[in-house]
Amino acid sequence: PFFLSTRGYGLLVDSVRATRFDMAASSHSAFSVAVPDSALDYYVIAGPDPKTIITRYGQLVSLPILPPKWAFGLWMSSGFKEDNADAVLSRARDMRARDIPCDVMHLDCYWQRYGRWSEMIWDEEMFPDPAEMVRQLDALDFKVCLWMNPYLGTESERFVEAREKGYLLKTRAGDAWVGDLWNGHHPPVGIIDMTNPAAVAWFKDLLRPNLHMGVDAYKTDFGEGIPPDVVAHNGMTGEELHNLYPLLYNDAVAEVTAEIAEHHRGLVWGRCTFTGGQRHAAQWSGDPNCTYPALASTLRSGLSIGMCGHAFWSHDIGGFNGHPTPDLYIRWAQFGLLSPLARAHGRTTRLPWDFGDEAERIFRDYVRLRYRLMPYIYSYARNAARTSLPLLRAMVLEFPDDPNTFALD
Repeated sequence: PFFLSTRGYGLLVDSVRATRFDMAASSHSAFSVAVPDSALDYYVIAGPDPKTIITRYGQLVSLPILPPKWAFGLWMSSGFKEDNADAVLSRARDMRARDIPCDVMHLDCYWQRYGRWSEMIWDEEMFPDPAEMVRQLDALDFKVCLWMNPYLGTESERFVEAREKGYLLKTRAGDAWVGDLWNGHHPPVGIIDMTNPAAVAWFKDLLRPNLHMGVDAYKTDFGEGIPPDVVAHNGMTGEELHNLYPLLYNDAVAEVTAEIAEHHRGLVWGRCTFTGGQRHAAQWSGDPNCTYPALASTLRSGLSIGMCGHAFWSHDIGGFNGHPTPDLYIRWAQFGLLSPLARAHGRTTRLPWDFGDEAERIFRDYVRLRYRLMPYIYSYARNAARTSLPLLRAMVLEFPDDPNTFALD
């Protein structure tokens, strides 16, 4: 709930409630902010320029943590599709054989058993020896990232355990809340109660084995779907907890990651966030469609979150929903490989050679360009950790005295 004006001020509304910003929509001559709470608590942050305001905002809520150097390389994803150890290793070897620089192999949902997400247990049929797979990826000089979320499918034995111990968000009647947070793509789930210290400790224990195995980071998906009518351990309703939950969830994952892999600085690849979420380093933009309008909106949203002190943002190269045409894949890659962090991901393949020889050649050229620019990128990343200023900037941030930049989105 932060807004930056070209008139030399920033506005932070200090509330976890469902705050509504009306930016000249109801009235062309006024902004309005509505907070459904008993008090209105806000900060006006004075300029004189946008960069100063963003830095002062970051000093107030949190400056970004600096990701490790390898995080600024290319992340290549399995995509949201069934996967296995042989396919993961084949992708990794192909990246090396085709001389495409890459630092991270990301395994999405299907490293776990479908219907039980996210219990943090490997699918033994598809990944019979995950430790050996991680060892082979390490030998190929790849870091490993695993997808996860803070929900538990009702088919999992860990859901049963969490329900019995009171580790899930509850209904007003005191039962564990269960519902569809996947829009029909997955069976019903319960939600781990991140306000319960015992539940958080239990949750962290689920994450430790993979980190000890050699996994380097977690992709902290979801967390934004807290229903308004649930009740938390600390007495909060779902409406009160909704905006706060992403911070508590990502805090837990970042803490256990930093505890076991200290040199990774608590990096998470997160989706949802809130005021102060800069301390989790990386957010990506969720699931855009594979279209040019979605590419444009992804750029707009990235420039916007960059104006809110979140310097290390990313997005799904190629888009997520659907399958990109080769030309869209190339354009999105050119944008993505010059974004603060770069990951190719989607419902279907995002391997460059699957889009033709020209796409592979152009993709390789831009990955190489990114790696040649790495000293420049990392220098500005270090600057971002001190100032909150984004690596990829809206024109108005760089040229605030030029009115021609005011309407550029």
